[in-house]
Amino acid sequence: MSSIFSLGSKRENVFDSCFFSEEPTVKPSLSDMPCDTAMLQWWYFNAHLRDLNKEKDFSFFASYFRQKDQRGSKENVIFVDSCVWALIDVGEEKYYSDSLLDYKAHEIIIDRLETAAKGENDGAYARNVVLEMAKRGRLPLPDRAMSKAAVYSEDRFHINYDDQCMLEGEGDGAERRYKLYLNNPRCNITVELEFAAITDPVLHGESGIVNEMFYYYYPSMSVEGRISVDDSVTHVKGDGWYDREYGGSENEIGRDALDAWSWFSLHLSDGSQLSIFDIVDSQTKQQKERVAVLTFDGTKKVCRDVTLEEEDWWTSLVTFVEYPLKFHIEILSFQLTIDIHTSFNHQEVPTILVSGGFYEGRVTGEGYRKGTPVSVIGFYERKNLGTGGDASVTLKHMGEYVRKTLSIFYPLHASNEWVNKNVLGRYCTGKGVVAQHVCDSLFLPVRSIIDRGGKAWRSLVLVSACNALSSDYFDCTKYIAITELLHVGSLIIDDIQDNSYIRRGGKSAHLEYGVPTAINAGTACYFMGISFAEIQSLPMEKANKVYEIYFDVMKAGHAGQGMDIYGLHYLMPEAVRTGKSEALEDALKAIHTYKTGAVAAATCRVACILCDANEEVTAAMEAFGLGLGLAFQIVDDALNVKGFEGDLKEAGEDIRDGKITYPVAKAMGRLELPQRERVWSILQEHTSDSDKIGEVVKLLYSVNAIQDCLVDAQKLVDEKWSVLDPLIPDSMPKVMMRTFCLFLTKRGF
Repeated sequence: MSSIFSLGSKRENVFDSCFFSEEPTVKPSLSDMPCDTAMLQWWYFNAHLRDLNKEKDFSFFASYFRQKDQRGSKENVIFVDSCVWALIDVGEEKYYSDSLLDYKAHEIIIDRLETAAKGENDGAYARNVVLEMAKRGRLPLPDRAMSKAAVYSEDRFHINYDDQCMLEGEGDGAERRYKLYLNNPRCNITVELEFAAITDPVLHGESGIVNEMFYYYYPSMSVEGRISVDDSVTHVKGDGWYDREYGGSENEIGRDALDAWSWFSLHLSDGSQLSIFDIVDSQTKQQKERVAVLTFDGTKKVCRDVTLEEEDWWTSLVTFVEYPLKFHIEILSFQLTIDIHTSFNHQEVPTILVSGGFYEGRVTGEGYRKGTPVSVIGFYERKNLGTGGDASVTLKHMGEYVRKTLSIFYPLHASNEWVNKNVLGRYCTGKGVVAQHVCDSLFLPVRSIIDRGGKAWRSLVLVSACNALSSDYFDCTKYIAITELLHVGSLIIDDIQDNSYIRRGGKSAHLEYGVPTAINAGTACYFMGISFAEIQSLPMEKANKVYEIYFDVMKAGHAGQGMDIYGLHYLMPEAVRTGKSEALEDALKAIHTYKTGAVAAATCRVACILCDANEEVTAAMEAFGLGLGLAFQIVDDALNVKGFEGDLKEAGEDIRDGKITYPVAKAMGRLELPQRERVWSILQEHTSDSDKIGEVVKLLYSVNAIQDCLVDAQKLVDEKWSVLDPLIPDSMPKVMMRTFCLFLTKRGF
């Protein structure tokens, strides 16, 4: 034993009580049985299947997990069980995932998240949202809890998770067979497959130890069975893969769970199989281990001279986690060079088990082995380093995604053909236009603002709402053009009208490119977004609804801007004299409802139109968006007094400009007459005197005007959320929506 598993006494004690073989090949009839002393263990399968009658391709994976619960003891061992699996319809690009958690999942989640909350920063809002769900006996889909404890047979290898995820095995060596049954009631899908070994199992790596876990596998198995989707049964055959891994200590499992990794299980057309592990340490952010194993006809070769290049990054619009989708792999000692890519993008499992989600998808490709061309098919698994549920990190990921998307819609360099098609349109003469001049005058001023960053919260709400309402993954990338270009265009025009100097940490567009160019570029945004979103390609009824709501927003927005330009100074003398601020606050709410709330409300309504939501859900979603937009502006006014994180705007800029904002309006109802008169006097000066600006800020703080603005904003959002919450299913996109609600009043930018 010690010659194979030289991990020290602590680890040897773990393995000594488990079933191992001294031989180079293990006996799965023993080693497949649950190891009661292992901290973590799993049984993993994947397969690539074909319906020969309809020539339809599927892929499939399933992983049965068992882990020791840290709440147990040596005398009272407690296990936590779960099964994560997915059926992939390749032709339809459908990814049906399911995550069946332990029957005590709610209790376990509450305990772990409450423990984690004691030592983490205040920004882990996503964890707080999941904790809130768990306390109500709910989980975000596709996670769901078993109704009873998992059952493991003692006399044979048989696992039963709630009669919905079952696994059994018999035989040994090359005669080993497994039967799987998995049911996904949410999607009405059942998978029944039998995996049959072709060769003996293989120890992974050099000695069967990978990432401090014992690991063996069958790299090539024949698979057959049936798949039922919406009661339509399909008989399938194909090739499969089986992994068995177990071991670890409490501290090691906890630490390793935070690591990031990529794993590939690949079948080559020459009959060989390739497994690659690439692990990144969570603490050092450096590569921890990279190993490749090539198997062929029962033989095995191990090497570490693996070159792995990643490209074509994709951002999930469910979890906002980024994953590479294309890979170039070179292994000199195997004389192997291959390029592989995912069959389609959205092959992610959103789950609270693994930092919100992980990628487990089908890949294909081609290359050369020993100079001979080979094709490749396989699975790619990716788990990233966690963010700890930090909402600001999520928003930054969203911002990066938005900038990447808008760089395609608004290129800094483009061909004449692209400009003719996407800008000049039906009236294009085909002559007399230099494409670069269009990019410089129309796109560059806008990109100068976009590329500096921004919160992108409107797009976050749009994509989260769409995916919260849709039963399938909803790629609403092109619709981001509407929300973002409308917003950025309005910022450019606002800065001209307000004579603002700074926008997102740099010069305002009109200062950098001139007022005429800024006006033209800013107003063009209002028309470009709706065009890039290809609304005309929607069914006529949907398209008309989107156009209607868009023009409603444009009318309301310009009316609100007109009211803002006119100002609220006409209300101030009465508010100063009487100390009554109701009229002032009502006028402010009207302006910001039309300017900001309406855009967020329309964004939510468009999501409902795209996803065919019913009237009740649509009304609640639109009201939520309206409240969210208004609340965001209230917070923005409060932050303007405090100053923005990263100096994205000048602290007290609104006071300098003499603006009547929420903190000022609220203070008018609380300050004494001499103080009200002083605030109003300074505002009318439009002063840049830091002492005077500081004097106003101090007076606002003295009556809690700023803090109470934040409280009002949170109450407004919570009220609207309480209506929407029971109307949409619990899911990871819903977690993201609620996370932003909690983040709203705590943000610093």
